[in-house]
Parts: sequence; C-alpha cells; structure tokens
Amino acid sequence: MNAATAGHGHPGSALVIGGGLAGIAAAARLAEAGWKVTLLEARAALGGRAFSYRDPQTGRELDNGQHVIVGACRNLIDFLERIGARHLWKLQRRLDVAVYDRSGRRGRLYGAPVPAPAPAHLLPAFLTYPHLGARDKLQAGRGLMAAMLTNRRQPHLEDMTFYDWLRSRGQSERAISNLWNVLVEGTLNDHARDVSAAMGLMMVQDGLLQGRHEANVGYPTVALGDAIGKPAQRYLHRLGVRLLLGRAARCINAGGDNRVHSVTVGNGETLRADAYVSAVPFWTLPNLLPDALAAQPPFPDLARLQTSPIINIHLRYDRAVMRGDFCYFVQSPLQWVFNHSGIVGIDDGGQSLTVSISAAWEYIDRGRRELAEMIAGEMRAAFPKARRATLLDSVVVKQRNATFRCAPGASRRRPGPRTAAPNLFLAGEWTDTGWPSTMESAVISGYNAASAVMSDRAGAATSPEHNHGRPMG
Repeated sequence: MNAATAGHGHPGSALVIGGGLAGIAAAARLAEAGWKVTLLEARAALGGRAFSYRDPQTGRELDNGQHVIVGACRNLIDFLERIGARHLWKLQRRLDVAVYDRSGRRGRLYGAPVPAPAPAHLLPAFLTYPHLGARDKLQAGRGLMAAMLTNRRQPHLEDMTFYDWLRSRGQSERAISNLWNVLVEGTLNDHARDVSAAMGLMMVQDGLLQGRHEANVGYPTVALGDAIGKPAQRYLHRLGVRLLLGRAARCINAGGDNRVHSVTVGNGETLRADAYVSAVPFWTLPNLLPDALAAQPPFPDLARLQTSPIINIHLRYDRAVMRGDFCYFVQSPLQWVFNHSGIVGIDDGGQSLTVSISAAWEYIDRGRRELAEMIAGEMRAAFPKARRATLLDSVVVKQRNATFRCAPGASRRRPGPRTAAPNLFLAGEWTDTGWPSTMESAVISGYNAASAVMSDRAGAATSPEHNHGRPMG
C-alpha cells in the first residue's frame, strides 16, 4: 500500500493493525471521513476477543464467551446500528436480573415499571432484595447516596481499592458480597477488593445511577461472529476499507526520528501508509516495536498493566433445566448463567446453557474436566430440574487474559492515542477511555485514535483524548 496524499482525493492513508472492535471502530471512523484505510488482522475473521468457533469435539458453534452490554454503552449501541447489527442484540426495556443464592432463594434487581427518576426507580427492588438484612440495606442505601455524590476523579480514589472505600462508608462484608460485587464482577472482571475506588465508582455512577435505562442488560441473539464480525466486515467493505485477514503484523518499522515508515507482515510483505493505528493487545504491542521506540513513552508503562481471567462453561442438557434468559448467583462459583437456547431461539427438546465466571483466579489453572464436573454439580444443587436431566456434553473455554485489570493506579498507566512516534496511534479497550475493559471502551478507543489521526493530519496542535462514553464527531 502506497502512502496517499490529499491530492489523490482523500485526506490520507491509514493502516490499522488488529481487527477487534477497537480496530474496526478506528477503521470505520477514518473511512467515513474519506481516508484510504487498510485493516490488517491475524485471524481469518474480524471480532478480536468477541468471536465464535466450531468446537471440534461436539460440532457445536460456540462463542468464546458470553458477551453482555448495558444501556450505558451508547457508543457501542450506536456502532451496532451503523454496521446493521443492532437488531441482532436484545436490550432490556428496564433492568431485571434474577439473583439466587446457593440455597435457591431468589431475589431481583430491577427498575420499577412506574416512572421514577434514577436512582429512585431502584428503590422497590432494593427494599425487597432478600440477600441483605435490614441493617445491611440501610447502610447500602447510604453507600449508594455517597457513591452518587462523590467526585470519583479525586486522585486519592485511584490509589485505594473500592473495597476500602465501601468499608469506610460502613458497608458490611455481606453487603459487599451480595450487592456491590454483583455490580462489580460482571463489569470489571474483578472483586471489589482488587479494583480502584475510582473505577468502582465510575461503574456505579455511570452504569447504574445516571439514568433509568443505563443498567438495562443486553446480549446477542445470534452467534458472536454473526453479531459483530460479519456485519462489521460487510460495513467496512462498503466503506472501501481494504481487509487483509489471516495476515499478522510481524514488526512496526520506524526511523531515527521515531516516525513509522512501514509494517512488515508475516509473509514478508511491507505495507506503508501516512498514519498507523495499533489496535493489538497491550502485551503484544511492545514485541512489534523496534527497541529504541519501545523504550519511549508510553510503551514501558504497558508492562505494568495486568490482566484478569474469565472462564465460560457451555453445557448441553437433554431437557430444559432453567427458565428465563439469564440469572446471577451470589456466594457460588456459577455467577452468571445464560439460557443460550432461549436467547438464540433453539427448540430441540434440550437446553444449552452458558456459565460465565468472572475474575476466575481460583479456577483458571484447574483442568477442564474438573471444572466441568464442578459446575455440573453446582447446577444440580441450584436447579432441581438439572438433577433429573442428562448432561449431554460440556465445553470449557478459558481466557487467561480476558480483560485488563482496573487495579489501583492502573488508570495512570493507560495511554492516550498518541505515542512517541508522531504517526503511530493507539486503540484498544485498555487505553485511557474512562471505561473498564468492555466492548464500549474498545469502540471509544477506536474513535479516539481516529480523531487523533485526523486532527494531526489537519495540523491541529492538540485534540481530545477522551470522549468518556459519547460519540466524537
């Protein structure tokens, strides 16, 4: 690919490395603005860490993991609309999550059906929530008010854990386990003990208390490849983006002035552009850079970012064992259980379920057979119908590096889109978007990178490096 100039009828050329949501969003935003864009992706399909595959043992098409959105994911939802995939995702009209404990006692976290401003719409669910005692509820109510009124951008909140903040606000261990962690684990993929207070408060403020529909839960009604990767590929094709799939970047080449002049692909081919956007994982990027560039900001800080694991267990029974689309378990390794058959509309007499375990430190190094047997036992304890059902097959999917960790201090190490190389820009949900490691953060990061590319091309001295949950441009 030859470097382009405005004289050829477009603002410039860009090479995006990585075909996950961040790379897709960056490529789309640049192509929509008239840039000549090439997207390089090592896999044969787009989607990054949101993908489907054919399991060789069972022959079933499975997602690598259950992916969930909430109403606060405005950039992602808008992007799904633009690529023609919004109808493939179900989003609740109002929050409604069934929450069980190991004894089978059922509670609900829901938004009241009658009009009420946030957070008052949550009050009926809060008052009737059975997994907290009266004293816990009183203290938790005070904690929610404190969270709503706290300025989360105070520097000290980045240095302390959310758990310590909660304890300083009188929250009991039971309230943290049965309420706050219900909110934290699924979104931040970590325990409240391990995330910064700043990010824990962000999740509560923007994802729960900001509006009546911010916490509404959504999920794809088709396989992830059909819900993201394929529609994105069609959209980029319509925009004229050149897609190089199944071709991995081997190295990013830069001169003595740090300016990138090309990218070498695994087959030895050299690609050139005016601007380069890296949308690869933070642990992969330094290996692509020349040593001199890798030693300059922001790259050394990337080694200090950490990841957190997720395990998904796909179960197929000979009969239905649960109702509803999904539920959550407190004080149980089950955590989230999704009715895959109901969500995608499979009616074959059996039932396929997905158990999703966030912050799976305790289980990530266990054998797959052991994990499958443990979860099958937990299912029999939790669902009476599972005791009479036959488990036809189970598939365990481990993702050791599923998300980056929002640990205290991590936000200071998350870079913006610009680097020491004047024409190399960064995208990825791990960059400084103001969001945790989510699909929403990935889309925001792609927009931020594209905005930085375009503002530099226009000769602007500076440009916004965050949009914190609102579309740019």
